[in-house]
Amino acid sequence: MKNRKILIIQTAFLGDVILALPMAQTLKNHLPDAQVDMLVIPATAEVLEKHPAINKVIQYDKKGGDKLDKFIEALSEVREEEYDVVITPHRFTRSALLSYWSEAKSRIGFRQNSLAFLLTAKAEYVKDRHEIYRNLELVKLVPGLEYDESKVSMKPDLYPSAEQKEKVRHLVNRANLVSFAPCSKWYTKQLTLEKSAEIARGLLNAGYSIALLGGKNDTGYCSELESVIKDEELINLCGKTAPLESYEVMCRSRAVITADSAAQHLAAASSKPVVLIYGSTDISFGFYPLTAKNAIAENDRLECRPCTDHGRDKCPLGHFKCIVDLDAKRIVGMMEELVK
Repeated sequence: MKNRKILIIQTAFLGDVILALPMAQTLKNHLPDAQVDMLVIPATAEVLEKHPAINKVIQYDKKGGDKLDKFIEALSEVREEEYDVVITPHRFTRSALLSYWSEAKSRIGFRQNSLAFLLTAKAEYVKDRHEIYRNLELVKLVPGLEYDESKVSMKPDLYPSAEQKEKVRHLVNRANLVSFAPCSKWYTKQLTLEKSAEIARGLLNAGYSIALLGGKNDTGYCSELESVIKDEELINLCGKTAPLESYEVMCRSRAVITADSAAQHLAAASSKPVVLIYGSTDISFGFYPLTAKNAIAENDRLECRPCTDHGRDKCPLGHFKCIVDLDAKRIVGMMEELVK
């Protein structure tokens, strides 16, 4: 079927959607006549705009209001498209039910899906492989697709608009810029304010300007950091840039220093050197800057790490040494080595 219709369901966080893009790109490289769509939550839909590999974005708002009504609305839109293949890298119940009730003949996902018995083809979710490699195992299961390594697209491609690029050009017209994203949804993946201030001062003392990046939920943290640093070479863009604009800031930077959050995946897509700072998590879960030159900053002497594969609201032992004991000077030095 040359003109098959394929849907990718990924209703998790922004980073997960970015890491699903190589699936869409690889599918399009193998099946140029196929219609490849994605179903995502509204908060992540913007990064898919203007993407040449994606025909249509279906938005499924899982939060607020009548959850059943929203599920039925999304399912109705999926059914109208009459997909031949539905691929579900998201391993949770609602995604599995959307896949099953889509009426697609081929429903592909991971064996570890909560409702894996509803799938027609399953791949193993190998915990310590990178997420991009895990997702590409699902592409191999598409019926009739002859998987060709030369047609595999590993790096997520992002496409800011001309207006977004121009906005960023005015915001960060600096020659020696470093993007710094210290925040996370989870406390144990986020830098303490003190550690961020140490890193920021180290960068400023070394002659760099700083673009401080984060989402709307991070504005209080970043405003406090800005008031502590009090330097015009620290540009606080937290909450002021959409994800594609933050990506464009990174593209205009010498390097990116980031906590383990969606920012690290934007950074990897930018191909700029990345220093990834791990707190409660580590590389074993398969989330790191695969497609960019990178260095990992972590406290690998702690027996309590990793304490979670996702993140926690507080340190279970109360000391938070995975972040507190990190050497800010070493982090700045790691970045400078990458830039060289």
